[in-house]
Amino acid sequence: MESIKKQIVLSSVIRFLIYFFHWMVLAHLPLLLKNYGFTDVRIGVIIGLLALSSMALMLPMGAFSDIFSPKRTILVGAVLFGVYFAALRSVRSFEYMIPVALIGGVGIAALIVVSESLYLKQFGREKRGVRVAVYQLSTYLGFGLGPLSGALLLEYGPVRLFEAAILGAFMIFCLGLFLKDYGAVFFSFRKYGEDIFRFKPLLLIACIFMIGTHFGVEQSSFSLLMRENLGFSPKMIGFVFSGIGLWMAAIVLFIGRLHDRRESVFIFLLCGVAVSGLFQFLTAWAFDFKSLLIIRLMHTMGDAVALLELSVLIAMFFPSERLGGNSGFLYFIRTMATFIAAVMCGWINRNWGYSASFFTSGIFMMIFVTASVIYVRTSSKRMQTVGWR
Repeated sequence: MESIKKQIVLSSVIRFLIYFFHWMVLAHLPLLLKNYGFTDVRIGVIIGLLALSSMALMLPMGAFSDIFSPKRTILVGAVLFGVYFAALRSVRSFEYMIPVALIGGVGIAALIVVSESLYLKQFGREKRGVRVAVYQLSTYLGFGLGPLSGALLLEYGPVRLFEAAILGAFMIFCLGLFLKDYGAVFFSFRKYGEDIFRFKPLLLIACIFMIGTHFGVEQSSFSLLMRENLGFSPKMIGFVFSGIGLWMAAIVLFIGRLHDRRESVFIFLLCGVAVSGLFQFLTAWAFDFKSLLIIRLMHTMGDAVALLELSVLIAMFFPSERLGGNSGFLYFIRTMATFIAAVMCGWINRNWGYSASFFTSGIFMMIFVTASVIYVRTSSKRMQTVGWR
């Protein structure tokens, strides 16, 4: 039991560092690219390529971790993470930024997908809600504190930001050496296919795709919305991200305990997506720091519910031995949606402004939830399958 607790803590610390340094850079990357003279369309392409390169290798990376070694895959991801940050330290042209984004996406894929699948393999069968909540708490703390730290470092110049990120990648690598590995399995396309092509996993995939589109909007447009529409300084932008991340960390344990008591399946997930979509839509009408923060706190409350349910449902639906490949496929779907949305946002932002991306994203999310509820409730068999009485 003591060794399990140590591995949970170690895995959570690594997850925190991954998201801390990833978001420390990503939250400010659109602004830095803007300062380098990139157009909105090119910013959308670069942010989209980060997602695209991750997407291209998430499925093979997850499957590779199943048949080879999750621990070693994480170590390779940490090395690529460091190379990505080192390249960002000096690259300033669009042409050279393309391969940098591709390298970064591969490193991000290895770290994010495999770290989560390894955790769920080892600890996702018992006390699902609380254990997933503890893991996501570290994710949200990283998401919240990373951008604020990045804003403070940017006062000393972009070079300091990227040097700190390189150090972070080195820390992830060193801590990854102490992770407990998971045994390899025989690879079979047929087995993975049987896991995926069932009603509940397919409905889960549709939810993941929709959630991924709103991440694409946020990653390509949220920082720019705050600076261009609301006139926020980098420090204020950092405070917004910090407040959101700490808020999600504060509520996720409560959500996890509530899940374990009620054993909800898709109800909480769709409710989370609905709340997230409503306040994504309302983000377009934020007019100052207070209004934006309140709207985004409500939005991310929906996100926290939806993301916890996603992780719990993944652990429930898929066998532990093939969780790497299946998680990789699900992240592939999510990241494909993020890429599509990020690229589309570049075009929407240029023609209608940054608010339009949030307006459109929120509308689509609410339409999706409505359609999903109608689809499930029009069949008693489908209602029984997802646990709706």
